[in-house]
Amino acid sequence: MKRWILIAVLLIVAVGGWLGYQRYQAQQLAQQQAAEAQDAQAADLESVIWASGKLEPLRWSELSSVNQGIVEAIHVQEGDWVEAGDVLLELDTMVLESQLQEAEAALAEAQAALDKLRAGATSAEIAAAQAAVDAAKASVAQAAGQMLETQAAIEAAEAAVEVARRQYEEMASHPTPAELQVARAEVAVAEAAVIQAQAAYNLVRGDPNIAARPESMTLAQATAALEAARAKAALTEQGPTPQQLAVAQANIQAAEAQVKIAQSRIPGAEANVKAALASQASAEAALEKLLAGATPEDIAMAEARVQSAQAAVNSARARLRQSQIVAPFAGQVGQINVRVGEPGMPGQPLVLLGDTRTMHVVTTDLRETDVVKVEVGMPVEVTFDALPDQIFTGTITWIAPVSTTEQGSTNYRLFVDVAELDPSLRWGMTAFVNIYTGQ
Repeated sequence: MKRWILIAVLLIVAVGGWLGYQRYQAQQLAQQQAAEAQDAQAADLESVIWASGKLEPLRWSELSSVNQGIVEAIHVQEGDWVEAGDVLLELDTMVLESQLQEAEAALAEAQAALDKLRAGATSAEIAAAQAAVDAAKASVAQAAGQMLETQAAIEAAEAAVEVARRQYEEMASHPTPAELQVARAEVAVAEAAVIQAQAAYNLVRGDPNIAARPESMTLAQATAALEAARAKAALTEQGPTPQQLAVAQANIQAAEAQVKIAQSRIPGAEANVKAALASQASAEAALEKLLAGATPEDIAMAEARVQSAQAAVNSARARLRQSQIVAPFAGQVGQINVRVGEPGMPGQPLVLLGDTRTMHVVTTDLRETDVVKVEVGMPVEVTFDALPDQIFTGTITWIAPVSTTEQGSTNYRLFVDVAELDPSLRWGMTAFVNIYTGQ
């Protein structure tokens, strides 16, 4: 009995030892496998690069105006889908529209002038040009007549000066000796006549009717003649007074002033003649030009004016278009940064537009130590904060050639094409990218 108990104990010990050895072997194998798994995981971690970024449309743009103005109309809302060429927003264009109208009017005028040159002169235009020539000739004749009148006025004024001078000289030269002798002789003759008449009167003075006798009349007449002769002699001997000479001198000066006035009209008259002749020459040249027709040079210049006016119209239209925000491509309006009535400044982002039907992830913090390990075409895993339980696969499609600096860190951008994006994901959502380098 004891023997069987001993055998049983030995068997139990043997089985227990074998089981313990197997447990030990299993523990060693598990430890080895765990170590290998940790080594594999560490190796995997070393071959993965992490980066974060944003979900963006492949094609998007911040649209702004070249011109400054007040926002007059906004034709879309955020979230609207638009087609290329749709007008999204307009600034006040009153001034630009006025400039366009002026440019179009100038173009029409230049085109009309060109058409007129090509058509040649009409009979009415030729008749008008001939009338202008005739009028210019009449003006020349009138100006020449005025010139002759001015010269005649000068000659008349000079003659008046000569007359005034002669009058002055004539007045200043009196009395002459002959005049004095004549005056004195006239006085002597008158005195003799008085003496004779007095003698005749004395013979009959006792007659009661003396007053009626001819001797009285003769004596009175002789006495009056004597007084007149003496007065005349006195005036003759006196000569001209200072006042008379002053008047004669003033007449000379007035006549000389008239000469100067007439002479001062000569330059104006000559200028009128020259101007009239120039107008005649211009009118005759214009008539000749009409009769000869437009030269190739004239037509070329008119064509150049038309081209210049057309360029001005195109420029005005371009400026008008630049006051409109037009969709450059089909897409979705992401954001509108201004309201009606607010000022829009040149270069100010007014509308954010993107084609959200096709989006990709753009990383923002890939370090310069990691960018050297990535290549276009590498596979990636992408997750989003908005969908943390979903993992998307993607591929690197572009690596930025130039770095960006943010908060002192040098980073590079990557474009990641993500397959089968969830429709609920939106522009600007945060994305996390795991890049498997395979190293």
